Amino acid sequence: MVAKEYCCYTRPYSNIEGYQRAYTLCYYASLEEEGVVLAVQRQQGGECTTEQVICPTGDFGRLMPLMRYLCENGVGLGHWTEVLDDAGVTYWPCMAAEGGRQSGKPTRFVAFAGFEGENLVHNPELTQSV
Repeated sequence: MVAKEYCCYTRPYSNIEGYQRAYTLCYYASLEEEGVVLAVQRQQGGECTTEQVICPTGDFGRLMPLMRYLCENGVGLGHWTEVLDDAGVTYWPCMAAEGGRQSGKPTRFVAFAGFEGENLVHNPELTQSV
């Protein structure tokens, strides 16, 4: 059995009548065979939207605090990859890794270790809700 490293940060937003509906942003990093997979996910009601990238030369230890930064600053879908660019992170969308279409939606979803209970190395210090 091969254990995988991962981290998960969540940031809930409350319902503010007339301004926003309640939703949660989740920030994931997972060390996979292809490199470090990063994802930002927005959960609202029964809907879930995820954007993912693969960092083929990424250092999990360096990317983990970056994901925490994204969470603590509430950087959401459509903007978080700009932060990766500013930080000099090399990445490509998961859809591009498999030659998929560039529709804004991945044609492939990389399962995070956290979603497959048997192959986990979970460090509670790396998982945080703000």
